[in-house]
Amino acid sequence: MNTYFTRGLPLCRPKMLPDEWVETYLFRVARANGIRYPRLSDTESFRPKLAATALSKADGYPIWSATRLPRSSVVTRVNKIRYCPECMMQSRHIRSRWRLTAFDVCTIHHIRLKDDLAEPVMTKGYKQEGKYFVSSVTDEQLWAGAVCPMPSERRHVEKLWSGFERSIVENDIPGAFEQLTHILFLKALLDAVLTTTREFKAAQKSAAQSTELAQLVEKYHFSLAADFNGIRDFLDQITVTAHRDVVLNRLHRMLTDEMHRPTCFSELPIADLRSRLLTSLQRRAVLADEIPCPDHEESDGYVSLNKAASIIGCPSRLVKHLIDSGVCHGVRSSRLGLRRYLLLSSQAVEACGRWRASVATREQAMNELRIDRRGFLALLRAGLLRPIAVDVYKFFLRADLTDLCQRLGDVSRPFPSKAAHLHSLLGEWIPFGGCYRSASLEVLKEAFSGKFPIFRQMESSGLSAYFVDHTALERVRRLKTGEIAGHEQENCSSGQLSLLVE
Repeated sequence: MNTYFTRGLPLCRPKMLPDEWVETYLFRVARANGIRYPRLSDTESFRPKLAATALSKADGYPIWSATRLPRSSVVTRVNKIRYCPECMMQSRHIRSRWRLTAFDVCTIHHIRLKDDLAEPVMTKGYKQEGKYFVSSVTDEQLWAGAVCPMPSERRHVEKLWSGFERSIVENDIPGAFEQLTHILFLKALLDAVLTTTREFKAAQKSAAQSTELAQLVEKYHFSLAADFNGIRDFLDQITVTAHRDVVLNRLHRMLTDEMHRPTCFSELPIADLRSRLLTSLQRRAVLADEIPCPDHEESDGYVSLNKAASIIGCPSRLVKHLIDSGVCHGVRSSRLGLRRYLLLSSQAVEACGRWRASVATREQAMNELRIDRRGFLALLRAGLLRPIAVDVYKFFLRADLTDLCQRLGDVSRPFPSKAAHLHSLLGEWIPFGGCYRSASLEVLKEAFSGKFPIFRQMESSGLSAYFVDHTALERVRRLKTGEIAGHEQENCSSGQLSLLVE
C-alpha cells in the first residue's frame, strides 16, 4: 500500500506552513496521500521530489540558511518534539525554531516548551506512556502540565530570543538567522561562564538551563543584546578571573572548531573578540595595579610573569623569550628564598600584547585566510608565507596575511555568471607531490602578480574567494614542458662536452 503511493511525485502536495519543521511536514504529506501510518522510507522518498524539502537532509536540522549551525545548537529528528501549547492551538504544525536546544521558552506567549509530542516511527521512544502523536493530540493534552517561566527567566529569554522569534513570524529569515548567530555565540560564552559557578556544580540535572543562565545573568548584572555590539559589551562586562579564563578558552576552541567545520560563527571575528577581551582585562590589571607576587601581594603596577602571560593569552615561556629578545622593557626581578621571579610593568605587558596581536598561529592564519591544509602548504612551499620562529613557536605576521589578500584584490576580476570552468586558487590543480608540483607553485606565485586572470567571488572571504581558469593550468603545462626540454638539452650538451674533452 505504502509503496504504491511513494512512486513518483506525490499527487497531493499541501502547502508548507510558516516555519514548519521539514520532518513533520513530510509525514503530513505522506498522510495527505493516503498513507495512514507513514514509514521513514515513505518520507525519504518524498524529500527530493518536493521543492520545499529538496535541500533538506535526514538529520532534521532547520534550513533557514545554507550556512551550517553548530551541531550542539540543534537536535536531530530522533529527539523529543518540543512545542508551545498556544502556538499549536493556533496552527497544528511543529515549528523549526523549536528544534534549537537553547530555545526553551516561547517569547510570544511566555510559555515553557513541552516535550511530550511524538511522530510515530521517527521519534525515539514514541511508544512510551505519556506520549501524544502530532496528528491526533487533543487540546487538553496540549495544555496538560504547561508552565510559565519565572520573572527573571522571562526577562532573560525576551532579551535574547524575542527579536529572533518575531523575525521568524514576520518571515524575515535572513534577519532572523543573523540574530540567531549572535544569540548562539552569546549562549556558548554564557555556558562557559556557567561551568565555573557554584550553582552549576550543585544543580540538579532536571533544572532547565535557561533558568540557570537567567540566574547567572542576574547575579553578575550582565546586560545582553542579540547583536554584535551585544557580544562586545558582554566581553567588556567580564570581571571575574575564572570567567575570563573559561571564555578565553572557549573562544580559542571556537577558532579551532571553525577551521575544521565552518559554521555561522565563522561570520564573526572571533580572533578580534578574543583580543578585545585580553586588552580590556589588561587595562583593568593596570588600573588596579594588580601584581600576583609570590606572596600574592599588590605592588607598584607590576604583574608576575604568569599573570602577564594570562593577560596576553600566550604561554609564559613565550613571554620570557620576548623579554630576553628585547621586545619589551620595564621588567624587574624579585627573589623569594632561592627562587627568582620576573615582574613586568604595565608598559611591558602592553608591548608583549601588541607583538602577540601582530602575529598569528598556523591555525589562526588558516582561519583568517579561509584556507585548508592543502592551501596553507601551497603558500608555504611557494614562499608566499614565511613563518617567524620564536623559541619553539612559529608565527605569521598578520600584515603578510593582509598583504596576500590585498595583492589578489588589486589584480582580480569580477566573478563570471558561468563559473563551471573555474578552479579554486588553492585547489587540487596544485598537487602535494609529483612532477607538476614545482611548476604549479611557480604559477601560484605568478597569480599574485596578476600574470593571468584571477576571479573574485564577492560573497566569499579570504583566499577562498579567488579562482583561476584554464590559463593557469596551461601555464603549468608550458612550464613543465620547458623544464623537461631544458633538462634534455643540458644532458645533451654535457655529453658533447665530455667527447670534446676526451
